[in-house]
Amino acid sequence: MSKRRLPYMPLWVEDYHRDTRHLSTEEHGAYLLLLMAAWEAPSNSLPDDDQTLSGLAKVAPSRWAKMKPRIMTFWHLDGRSKMWVQKRLKKERRLAVDRKQKASDAAATRWNKTKKGDAQAMLEQCYPSITTNTKPNGFSKRAGAQKKSDICELKEAFADG
Repeated sequence: MSKRRLPYMPLWVEDYHRDTRHLSTEEHGAYLLLLMAAWEAPSNSLPDDDQTLSGLAKVAPSRWAKMKPRIMTFWHLDGRSKMWVQKRLKKERRLAVDRKQKASDAAATRWNKTKKGDAQAMLEQCYPSITTNTKPNGFSKRAGAQKKSDICELKEAFADG
């Protein structure tokens, strides 16, 4: 799978509201910014560094010191890695990565079934009524010279003789 970022982060509004009703508007903003930063991080977690966390939350370090106890109750500090981990975020990230991989595999299967060039596949997609079967010489049946009728061939044969 490519290492491109995931284009979205699911937000289950009902679950979010149920768990965060006690937060102030400022705390909501800080918490969501931290969730987004963790979502984009390769480790899907945040460092245990108050200076970094206050910067990610877009609040002054003194304000962060007051907000941290309420906001970080949603996170778990992993003692080994010294990183803050959010359980639900990890689960959603895993699901999103799986969905992305399945979609990528399905697209590869769909487009690699037949060995058609891009122009050929595009023509058949846009104009399904047009058939472009090729002859052994590489020309399509439609590209050849128009066949003369039997009457024309007879007239030419008798005209020479």
